[in-house]
Amino acid sequence: MKIFIVFLGLMLINTSIISYKTDYGRYVYLLKALDNIALECAEIAAQDPDEARVLANEMLEYTVNNLKNIKIRNYSYEVALNDSHAAVFVRIDVEKLFRFPYSPVTSIIAERKSLAYATEMI
Repeated sequence: MKIFIVFLGLMLINTSIISYKTDYGRYVYLLKALDNIALECAEIAAQDPDEARVLANEMLEYTVNNLKNIKIRNYSYEVALNDSHAAVFVRIDVEKLFRFPYSPVTSIIAERKSLAYATEMI
């Protein structure tokens, strides 16, 4: 009986770890996707801010429409131009990304600055 109880405990812990790794993999995937969107739009924003806004909207819409098993509540983007750089801020609000009851992750945020525009000032 002791072996059975230990087996059930280990199985429960193992299932929790596998579930967390799967959820964390989805989080990393979304974070990298948003980071790539922000970087690409920031590079374009250094040349043409209006085109960067259109591209950010289209890329975010495509990403949100092609996600499976992730419920998106809202997404937004912001293109900011300063004297020294162009920056793009991208945010996706998710309903429940982690299956654990008290997960603090409700939004994923990526912000990138243009490298080309910043190097011209040096």
